[in-house]
Amino acid sequence: MTTTSIKDQLTYPVRFLDGVSDARHIIGMGKSLGRSDEEIHKGLDLRRVRWAYYALALGRHEIHDSSETLFIPRTVQKPDYEFEIALLLDQVTQAGWTEEEAEEFLQAHGRVTILNDLSCRCLQAEDTQLGLGPARSKSILGKAFGPRFLPYAEFAKRNPHIVLRVNGEVRLEAQACTDSTLWTFPKISSYLSQQPLILEAGTLIGSGTFGGGSIAETSGKYPWLADGHTVDVVEMEVEGIGVLKNRFTRRSEEDG
Repeated sequence: MTTTSIKDQLTYPVRFLDGVSDARHIIGMGKSLGRSDEEIHKGLDLRRVRWAYYALALGRHEIHDSSETLFIPRTVQKPDYEFEIALLLDQVTQAGWTEEEAEEFLQAHGRVTILNDLSCRCLQAEDTQLGLGPARSKSILGKAFGPRFLPYAEFAKRNPHIVLRVNGEVRLEAQACTDSTLWTFPKISSYLSQQPLILEAGTLIGSGTFGGGSIAETSGKYPWLADGHTVDVVEMEVEGIGVLKNRFTRRSEEDG
């Protein structure tokens, strides 16, 4: 059976929004950036009431399917994976939704897949010092999605089991929703609609990185992707959806 490419199921340019939704991830990132406990908890309190997000317009060349090999430019010093779920809206949203109304909409008009929200941490650190958001660091390597879309209604029936493996090593095994989850898709959708931010059909929304779902928050425990001359295989598995699997390597000197 031929699997339909994720790329062929999207309308370009794709409006993409993503934010921070998991307390463990927020704390881990804060520690990796050398922030004090006071600074970390102040930021955490703020993110409990505000979904801090960035927005991009993605072209087809910035979307990667499962099983693709991704070549990381030599100029990118700290490439990182981020394990998330992506929500695809099949109809336009409306203003002023409650969380319950957003849930009802998503049950009828939402689909989900696995997202690897690739990041250039070297650029993110620079932009943070300048008081800028993460959009630049999130736009260099593109996004990997797959292996398929699942109706949100099916996804919402369970709290799916998730597993992150790098070169066969399990680095994260948990449930998608835990005590540290601050923002769910209905809560995010309600929050955006009350701005009001109306989102067209075809918009993708990232869940935010699962706690433990990136290299940066482990404070040096793991090397960056494709460190040196390595070829890394990253597998992100979500119960009911499947496995998003990609290889990461550096371009050769000849490739530039």
